[in-house]
Amino acid sequence: MRTTTNTFVLALAALFAILVNFGCADISVNPNADVTGPKNIVNTKAKAKESFSYNVDLTGQLKLKVEGINGQINVQSVSGTNQVTVSGEKEVAAETYSEAKVNLKNVQVEINKLSNDLLIKTLQPNYSDGKSYNVDYSITVPSHLNVVIENVNGSISGKLNVPQNGTVDLNLQNGSIKLDVPQNTSADFYASLENGSIAVQNLNLHNRVETSKRLQGTLGNGDGTISLSTTNGNINVYGF
Repeated sequence: MRTTTNTFVLALAALFAILVNFGCADISVNPNADVTGPKNIVNTKAKAKESFSYNVDLTGQLKLKVEGINGQINVQSVSGTNQVTVSGEKEVAAETYSEAKVNLKNVQVEINKLSNDLLIKTLQPNYSDGKSYNVDYSITVPSHLNVVIENVNGSISGKLNVPQNGTVDLNLQNGSIKLDVPQNTSADFYASLENGSIAVQNLNLHNRVETSKRLQGTLGNGDGTISLSTTNGNINVYGF
């Protein structure tokens, strides 16, 4: 009886060894597992940058208009000048530094003096082809100039005077707006967004009408206009 038992145990051990050797003992394989290996990851961390600077004398223009795409736009009013200064940095990110550097030439800052407007515009390829483009602006304007800024992704910030019966109009799709204006500003005020918050501080905004996505009212006598809008981001306005 003991011999029969020992023979049975040895047979089971041998069968187990055969199953292990042929891989039949592993029953934990997921039939839905991805066995193709890791996907190719595009490296967009290599960046090339280039600075720019321009001085533009005005010849009767009454409005500055900026059309950005990706980047930060900062604009400030200064008194005692009839000149607009434009400086900043262009940046391209690509798989390699050499590719990013070559493509810097495809990002342009265009400045056009029109009859009533000074237009500053970002020009870049319509298709990124795996690259990303960014242009940051720092602009100073005469205090009598109306200011209209449009940007897509990034931010808009400004410390501006609203000209008498003039306009400050800042529009952004994705990002936040920060505006500082004098406490004695006289303008109708409008701010709107879809996702974010609106805050007005250190300013007397009367005739105030407010919802979660809109805020409007009057500063001073309401002579000029302040219009601010973004889709995703916050709007902060401060009186100095």
